[in-house]
Amino acid sequence: MLRVLIIDDEAPARRYLRRLLEQFPTVQIEGEASTADQAQAMIREFRPDVLFLDIELSSGTGFDLLAGLDPVPAVVFVTAHDDYGAQAFDIAAVDYLLKPVSPERLAQTLTRLQSRSSSSNYLTTKTKNGTRIIKIQDLTIAQAQGDYVLLCSAAHANELMHITLKRLVPQLPTPPFCAVSRSMIINLDHIAHVSQRPGEQAEITFTHNNVAPIILGRTASLRLRRAMV
Repeated sequence: MLRVLIIDDEAPARRYLRRLLEQFPTVQIEGEASTADQAQAMIREFRPDVLFLDIELSSGTGFDLLAGLDPVPAVVFVTAHDDYGAQAFDIAAVDYLLKPVSPERLAQTLTRLQSRSSSSNYLTTKTKNGTRIIKIQDLTIAQAQGDYVLLCSAAHANELMHITLKRLVPQLPTPPFCAVSRSMIINLDHIAHVSQRPGEQAEITFTHNNVAPIILGRTASLRLRRAMV
């Protein structure tokens, strides 16, 4: 089941897309938002799998909304404008639909989303020694390093994946993964103990001894505590 949120400042466009999506039994519509503020609140509340997002909103753009999200769900742009395709590609949008959306074109998008979902139990990363497939459930930490992400896994040696953390985020389910900062994501299921340290920092030890403990600063520690409540 794909849990989706429709974001468009035009009510007729929202109604039209809702009617189309309701024809697919694998889709659950969590709600509709007409503004970026509404959308942010609903994303925090419902944590949808997919955003069906218009680009030009009454205040700002869909890209502005995405820039303020951490993590970012999968995104399907639904727009009357055909000149934002390059930007959509840059943020790894799943699809780019032009209004009015036909049922056949929407079906293609949902097939792509379902395929993405069914393969989401694994990450495929290219290394110097070839291609490595990592089970997402084995991943303990994902840490940004420029245009790469360092994957710390309980079952494999650490690997550098040629992807930005922002593009990796939609592939990591929340929970158990928690973005404690813009540069680090932690698997909550792999945490063994959280120890308080001076300056409101925290030391995190993990259930697997081959993953080294880490120290989180004040803000990251607070995000982690909130996620673990």
